[in-house]
Amino acid sequence: MSRAMQAFVAALLWGGIVSVAAAQGTNTGHGRYVPIDQYVPPGIAGQMALQAGKAGPNDFQPVRVKLPTTGTVTFFDGTPQRPVELAAPAQAGLLVGRMYRLRVTNLPEFPGGEFYPSIELVDRLHPPPGQAERFPVEVELFPEEFHGADNGRMITKVVYLEQPNLVQTQHLHGEKRVIDLAPAQNALAEADVLGRPIAIVRMGGRTPDVNAPDWQFWGPGAPIRLTNVSITGPQTQFRGSPRGVIQPANFTSPQR
Repeated sequence: MSRAMQAFVAALLWGGIVSVAAAQGTNTGHGRYVPIDQYVPPGIAGQMALQAGKAGPNDFQPVRVKLPTTGTVTFFDGTPQRPVELAAPAQAGLLVGRMYRLRVTNLPEFPGGEFYPSIELVDRLHPPPGQAERFPVEVELFPEEFHGADNGRMITKVVYLEQPNLVQTQHLHGEKRVIDLAPAQNALAEADVLGRPIAIVRMGGRTPDVNAPDWQFWGPGAPIRLTNVSITGPQTQFRGSPRGVIQPANFTSPQR
């Protein structure tokens, strides 16, 4: 299957995490009613996850952001006035249930370009005690997604943990596999059928107004937790690692 992914409808699965793409306005998933989809306002799905008891309000989940080649990923520690710049791949602990706005810069493919993806954790992993930083949720941003955002599209991905009994043996290692979804499908519902939704990743072409900060763009803010673990060497995989991402294609709602 081509990585070009016509209309940007794709599901990207790797090493343990899967993604689903869908369009806004669908609330059913395989005969079940699903009250939300991936296009609810940022923060809603995370808060519902906390209310459902999927994590505690003080649970940090390590997240690693990977770029196509090189670049800088900036996390914001509670407020836009406290940027923390890290070279990609960049890893930090994020609170489950909160929405984080990031900044991606210094991309050789987009000289001078700035992108502001958001990550909203709706669940967490359960690695061996004391080893959480070795098993982060991987959020990989691909060239076609940056091109889409640069052209005014809204890219949304739902990252989920696959059910082991639904993963074919040939997909446990090697290249990421790609799954296409129809634009009308509810990505959260699809992810819930195939596994356990972990995160919603959004990226559009909108950038912040330096003269009039918008709290709706940045969200309420939340602390981050920096990690001391090295992420340059090979990583050990365990069966609880996230494996995929599903993103809607050609979706042109207002950039969030």
